[in-house]
Amino acid sequence: MKKLAKLVIFTLGLVVLYSCTKPIDAIDNLKKSCLYDSKQDYFKKWSNTFTEIDTYNQAGTSIVSKSFIYPIGYFQLSSNSTYNVVSDGVPLSGTWDVNDSCKLVLDAGTQLERKFNVMLLSKDSLTLSRKDNGIMYIQHYVSFNCPEVPLLEAQWDNTTIVTESFNSTGVTGSSIDYPVGYFRLNADYTYNRVSDNVPLDGVWQINDACQLVLDKGTPIERTFDIQKLTPDSLIIWRKDISQGFNYLQKYKKH
Repeated sequence: MKKLAKLVIFTLGLVVLYSCTKPIDAIDNLKKSCLYDSKQDYFKKWSNTFTEIDTYNQAGTSIVSKSFIYPIGYFQLSSNSTYNVVSDGVPLSGTWDVNDSCKLVLDAGTQLERKFNVMLLSKDSLTLSRKDNGIMYIQHYVSFNCPEVPLLEAQWDNTTIVTESFNSTGVTGSSIDYPVGYFRLNADYTYNRVSDNVPLDGVWQINDACQLVLDKGTPIERTFDIQKLTPDSLIIWRKDISQGFNYLQKYKKH
């Protein structure tokens, strides 16, 4: 009789243990199915390509208009669960994670929290979607690649510089200038710049983060993100934390 009682207790223990672990196993399987445990696939810098904006009718059953924008910038997801975004010169940073529903979540638990459906994630591309007040935003990215150095080696004529002031709450103002001059990157890693008749010469390099660095190791060292580089155009962006300014500089090939 005692043996039978022990067997019943042991069996009940197994049932309780199984009932407790089964939901956890289900959650673990769900996480694996949505790449929760392979978050290193997200760990990279993603370049903007375009965003599709779909506006739905009041019932939310059909699309009444569709438009496309082509923001310049990137979306960087780091292994320490932080992110950095620069879109058309506007910077934003915060924290990210993948939740149990397979959604990419930015700034969880804050007023800025956003949840995105991951429509596509591969080695070379990322597509996210988010619906807000009847509008669906479908954001397309491709893997960021270092600039081709031979393409940089040219004379780039000034077109515009957008300057934004910012503080701890965000961007507080902006202005646009049209300086006359050029920015020439030479094959020997020297540069020459003239802006409104003010000359400046120095040295340049591309660092391990694929950024353009001018005058490294000197008091006037500056680091730029290369937001766009084509055979005909160059757009670079720099954040000056000490002065509280962002600079978006656009050039065309001479």
